[in-house]
Amino acid sequence: MRNYKYLLSSFFIAMLLILACDPDDDSPDEINHTITVDETKIDRKVLIVGIDGFRSDVMNLTSTPFINEVIQNKNTYSNINHITEGITYSGPNWSSILTGVHMDKHNVLNNDFDNDNYSEHPSFFHYITSADSTKKTASIVNWIPINTYLMSDYADYAPLDYINDSEVLEHTKNLLLNDNPINSDVIFIHFDELDAIGHAHGFSGDVQEYVDKANELDSYTSELYDIIQNKRLNGEDWLFMVVSDHGGEGTSHGDANDPNINRTIFISEHPSVEFQAGCCYFSSQADIGPTVLNFLGITSTKFNESTDGVSIILN
Repeated sequence: MRNYKYLLSSFFIAMLLILACDPDDDSPDEINHTITVDETKIDRKVLIVGIDGFRSDVMNLTSTPFINEVIQNKNTYSNINHITEGITYSGPNWSSILTGVHMDKHNVLNNDFDNDNYSEHPSFFHYITSADSTKKTASIVNWIPINTYLMSDYADYAPLDYINDSEVLEHTKNLLLNDNPINSDVIFIHFDELDAIGHAHGFSGDVQEYVDKANELDSYTSELYDIIQNKRLNGEDWLFMVVSDHGGEGTSHGDANDPNINRTIFISEHPSVEFQAGCCYFSSQADIGPTVLNFLGITSTKFNESTDGVSIILN
């Protein structure tokens, strides 16, 4: 009799374990982590222009005339004291920009991307695709590690071949004008040569080589903005953003306590969106992801629970 009871008890325990492991049952994570879409916003589009090593005090009417003009626009959020990560390498900062969490969560502390935690904190492009698989995303970069380690798993188009900044510009124009190779809705691009000039000659408005390169990238950014403006005139709803990973002092950006290194630029422009007041809110790298998802009308409970940033969009 004892053996019978033992077998019966073992049978019920086994059945409970099987039911508990049923792949058709929704786990608490699956139940709680949901994505919702605002159908009035999901057709919007975004261009994010990343400029590596942009020290904000280089801006003036002669060195960066376009960016200076944009920040005067009443429909622009601009922060020339944009707060970087405590470790000022490019790896941690572009990771924070593209994941919406600070480096203590994404765990990228250098440019080797050792021990990253992207599985838990992926690029916000992941949430865009999860919300609407028809939306096409692209990442065009000069500094290939961004795509190699961070974007290739999440963007529809993220080439891994080295290209210089002028080629980044041409690739992006092809995406915007010719849908080549895809008709992109959300595009991140990265210019790297200003940072290289800073390391070679100095990060400063007093260094002519640095000023000249800033002016060249300003003209590239202006070209892209003109394309976006024409698309707006044709009925497309675009958010235009410019952001940098860090500034610099001398020929390095290693001292996070130096204000010329630790603070840089973030600009977000749209003809009708209401933004946080630039005078009163100082954005950080983690704010870009929440802002983009908010603009697109995408709400992810998982992302909202983990993000360290806030959307700078008020409406």
